[in-house]
Amino acid sequence: MSAVVAVLNRKGGAGKTTLTKDVGYALAERGARVLQVGLDPQSSLEVLARLGFDTPPDRTVSRLLMPEEFGDTPDLETVIHETAWGTWLIPASKALATAERALGEAGRGGVSQRLKRGFSRLGVDERFDIVLIDCPPGMTSLTMNALVAAGSVLVPTQLDFLSVAGLAVLMETVEEIREYDNPRLRYLGIVGTQTDERTRHAREIRDQLEELFGERAGGVLCRGTIRQSTRVRDAHAAGMAVGQFDPEHPVSDDYRALAEELAVRARLDLVTGVIR
Repeated sequence: MSAVVAVLNRKGGAGKTTLTKDVGYALAERGARVLQVGLDPQSSLEVLARLGFDTPPDRTVSRLLMPEEFGDTPDLETVIHETAWGTWLIPASKALATAERALGEAGRGGVSQRLKRGFSRLGVDERFDIVLIDCPPGMTSLTMNALVAAGSVLVPTQLDFLSVAGLAVLMETVEEIREYDNPRLRYLGIVGTQTDERTRHAREIRDQLEELFGERAGGVLCRGTIRQSTRVRDAHAAGMAVGQFDPEHPVSDDYRALAEELAVRARLDLVTGVIR
């Protein structure tokens, strides 16, 4: 059974896509079978994977969300694409914005189950150890589908006042989904991204998060953080994970350490690929 993780933050620029890409690579590097799913109409993950914006909709996640538009149930090979960083990707496309509007107009009902049902039809559980869903910013019908399909939520956040203030609203939404739609949903972790803990403000925010979400408050906060580094942007430009682009750089070590921590939390055995 796959560990399905929604990578989520209401605020843009929190590092969701980068975290999805680079944690995915670090897990794949250790032998995990990793599927990444693009649910952001901005298609940032797809641009990094050099798929661009023009993948035919029937070869993207839109086919899972809008099956009535395409008729038959696809096999997995129709919609997955291999990435340069050792994972597989069900991409977003320009058509995803249309799907988002259609799902929103249809209301809550069964449409929030579309992605979950699509995973089931494709046999994702049998093929992959972990699924990382790159969610759009904000709480849309697409985000709802991700949270219903997921078993856990991973929240990247910058260590600044506005980013942390937004966590309360996000957590209220997750609690609502857990109450009404997906009682098994839990937090895999909250992780500080693009951090510079040399600054007093960042250290103060980290201390605040530790008090709110650290081990004494349920252990939701991840021990590791991802430091700010220009090597991440350089890796983006090269179409690579930073761990491939500069494996000896400290930020690559950050992602490896975080991947190890998340694997333990997800109860994923990186040697056997089995969810314990």
